[in-house]
Amino acid sequence: MRVVKSKNFSPILDSILFGGSSVAMNLIELSRKAPVEKRLFAAQGLNSAILFKYPNFPEQMPTGAPRGWVGGEVEEDDFRPIETGIYVPYDSDHPRAGGSAIYLRQKNYEALLQEYLGLASEVEREDLKRDVRILDLLDTVPSLDPFLVKDCLDANRIGFDPEYLQLDPQEVRRIRQAISIKITEIIEKAFAAGNRTVKDKERLVESLWDPSLPEARDFITAFGISHDDAPLVFSAWKGITFYQVQLQMLAPKVADVLRWFASKDSVPFDAAINRAFLEQLGMYKDRIVKKLSSTADETRTIMKSYESCHVEFLAGKPKNLVSFLKSSRRTYWILARCISALNSTANIFYTDVKPARGNRLSFEEENNMFQRLDVVLSRKREAPTSF
Repeated sequence: MRVVKSKNFSPILDSILFGGSSVAMNLIELSRKAPVEKRLFAAQGLNSAILFKYPNFPEQMPTGAPRGWVGGEVEEDDFRPIETGIYVPYDSDHPRAGGSAIYLRQKNYEALLQEYLGLASEVEREDLKRDVRILDLLDTVPSLDPFLVKDCLDANRIGFDPEYLQLDPQEVRRIRQAISIKITEIIEKAFAAGNRTVKDKERLVESLWDPSLPEARDFITAFGISHDDAPLVFSAWKGITFYQVQLQMLAPKVADVLRWFASKDSVPFDAAINRAFLEQLGMYKDRIVKKLSSTADETRTIMKSYESCHVEFLAGKPKNLVSFLKSSRRTYWILARCISALNSTANIFYTDVKPARGNRLSFEEENNMFQRLDVVLSRKREAPTSF
């Protein structure tokens, strides 16, 4: 089998470019396929950039916020350990060749953005104000999955063309239906929904998509959620259920990746000529497997707790579900990191490991893939200003 020599690229940049829609929103591709009037951002420089998410978890989790939520109330705060960046490539036709990065939570990022994008006229600066508002809103969601981006923009009354996000309408309906079924079970139990008309039930479900509806007060009152926190709690609840749906599709892929690591296919086909470095590669492999298994376990722990709360609620024991919802914002961000990491792992793996090549890689290819996987499975990542 032929050894493929490749140029060395930044593993962090590759994790953005090849990690999938959870971690990156490629405005270059989205804008290229959309007429100007349908683009989400007004600034042309932004339409030639890539938005991305990266984890920035503290070394120690804040008090009351366990690694995987297992029940009990935790105090609310601005716990958002996943940050947002803007990657501006030097050449939008070749984004892997390098570029600059701006981070939304760095000081004076708006002024930096204006400078990087070369916006000089008053009209351009006014357009940027709307663009910045959208960017700030996207910083309030933990991943850039199109479904969650749409939900965020809809909830904040931001006008946009749904076609721009390239969402599959059937996929949206399927996810909304799955979320609605889960929530309808709670409605039936909590609000004597059996005595309500079908239209009333539909309005109760719809209130989770639009917390401004009068019916949202039923949830707010029943679960002791403050009116101000309701939109964030509802968003987190939908997001957690969305990730539950995603996990059903993702779990077989993660199992496939772990099987490959445990199989002979993970031995480089040119191992004989790289014998001196195989022990080091093996240690690297073990580290990736440990990180991947830990992330999968953390995801299962959170989902098991959520399911347990849900079952208890339906059995007439609401305490843990009420606690869960009050702490759902924090749980949402922890879970988002796990699902995004698993998604990115699967995307990178299936990009590199091909059945047409016997699912085998060269030593160099395997080492490069491990570097990217190491990045996406980390709980804290570098934030370079250039790649």
